[in-house]
Amino acid sequence: MALGSSSAESNSTGNSDGKPKGKKRTLGEIIDFCAKAVVMIVGLPIRAAAAIVNQFVANGGAGRALVGGILFIGGSIISADSTWQLIFTGPPIFPWFEPAWNWLNVPFALFNPFFYLAFIISVGVQVIEAHALRGKNPDSARRELQDHMVYELETKPSGKIDLVGELWKDYKTAGTRDRSSAGLVVIAVWVFDIVTTFAARNPFDYTAPLMILGCTLFNIGTMMAGEIGFAIWRLTKD
Repeated sequence: MALGSSSAESNSTGNSDGKPKGKKRTLGEIIDFCAKAVVMIVGLPIRAAAAIVNQFVANGGAGRALVGGILFIGGSIISADSTWQLIFTGPPIFPWFEPAWNWLNVPFALFNPFFYLAFIISVGVQVIEAHALRGKNPDSARRELQDHMVYELETKPSGKIDLVGELWKDYKTAGTRDRSSAGLVVIAVWVFDIVTTFAARNPFDYTAPLMILGCTLFNIGTMMAGEIGFAIWRLTKD
């Protein structure tokens, strides 16, 4: 019994001695840990701000999509205000350069279906103008070129009826008329946008030079906001 008791005591003593003891940190390690914690806490807002900025400048960043969407929708709404005033003879929605503006004009427009029709027209105008400003990207232009390189122009037939000569001309100039028509449509859209914008807010209704300049710049900004916003939003697709 005594032997068993002694062996149990020795086993318990051995087990207690075999337990891993926690390593005590030195003063330098504690100071280093505290310094890292302070730097992490202090630098957290800076790192968060850097991450947010990266979303605005990096290709495909969500920030670009947000800025582009705000500019496009905002520019389209302000442009819709011009269309709403000129075509649908509605009261002005925004107070800028509108002496007769009243806050009741806003709910009147929001509950009027013609304002949403004006907004749809404005969005279409902004998209067409943005497409005209951006043009074609190299990949799209290259694919279109390769698609049309397969067509070879034969020598103009001689000794044939006039209809054959006219059909040869049609084949030679195929597609060019569509490009010309598209250009005329873009010009017409730009003219429509300029007329509606400057007719709704005429800079020459003012006599002060700064007011004339300010109204002119405001009109140009509203015309370009949608195109710029759409172009920025397209960058998120890179």
